[in-house]
Amino acid sequence: MKELKVSRREFLVGTATAAGGFLVGCAAGSPEATEASPEAVAEVTTTEAPAPEKEEELYGMVVFLKGSEFFNWAYKGMVDAATRIGAHVKTELQGPAEWDASLEAAAIDELVAKGAKGVLATAGDATAMNTSIDAAVDAGVPVILFDSDAPASKRICFASTNQYAAGYEAGKAMAEWGVKRVAVSTFIGPDHLQRRVNGFEDALTEFASDAEVVQIVNDEGKVEVAEAQLTALLEADPEVDGIFAAHGNPGPGGAAAVRTTGLEGKVQIMGFDFGMPVIELIDKGEIKATVAQNPYLMGYTAMLLCYGAVVPTDVPSSNPAGIGHCVNSDIDTGVGILYTDGIEMYKSPPTF
Repeated sequence: MKELKVSRREFLVGTATAAGGFLVGCAAGSPEATEASPEAVAEVTTTEAPAPEKEEELYGMVVFLKGSEFFNWAYKGMVDAATRIGAHVKTELQGPAEWDASLEAAAIDELVAKGAKGVLATAGDATAMNTSIDAAVDAGVPVILFDSDAPASKRICFASTNQYAAGYEAGKAMAEWGVKRVAVSTFIGPDHLQRRVNGFEDALTEFASDAEVVQIVNDEGKVEVAEAQLTALLEADPEVDGIFAAHGNPGPGGAAAVRTTGLEGKVQIMGFDFGMPVIELIDKGEIKATVAQNPYLMGYTAMLLCYGAVVPTDVPSSNPAGIGHCVNSDIDTGVGILYTDGIEMYKSPPTF
């Protein structure tokens, strides 16, 4: 317990000053108001009452690739935000190691069943998690989505990169590289990946009218499938001079395909995010650059939004969960293009 010690004289002078001299005037001539000798000065001890302990609150994060550096950065942001809110806020990371939105939905159900106050999630599919998201919100558990949206669900809000803008920046950069025939590798289904591809195609058309997307391949979210698909494409069309990886896995897959077909130095690759395989390949010069989102800020911002949606205030809320306050518009956490001179900090990602 912290003790604040002041002399009786300091205490009285401070009180008198705060009262505009009222105490001194009223007490003039009274024995209590006379100045005490130094020997008679007593110490007045005041104590700060300890704040009451808050009941523990659990918040969960559900991701579709548990263990990936990207989502570890996001969870680190969540943990730091929870720490800043208070020791009563506990966090938990859940999700499959393989891209499976149905397992994410089950993880949301499990968190609600164990009494979580709020859920942060990234949608591995634009619709597959809607039932679980809606059930959570209907039960009064706010769900904040980040990275990948499920726009038709009852989620409270969405904190992420503007996915169209991410693809647009990639297309603009690759146009500046001088590419003419580009292959795009993506996973068909997730809403955020389609938005990236749309932005990429629009920017390429705008900034390089003589360039074209020759094929969009479905890599199923896996490095090995991206490698196989892109190898076949490069063998069939060796004039392809650019590959855009719409998510983290096809960058390494594309680099392997280029090595397999002996097209090193001819095919320029734009990766996505900063998983260690991508960072290592940028270091080696096999991937020229990568689209850098800010997953830490996604997790940090989403946690603060979720806590705000949970904690009631004196002002009535229109929050669909019927509790606290939270914005319901999209939150843009920004994007940039990361080259070899900007990758150092990402060589030591957090682990959970």
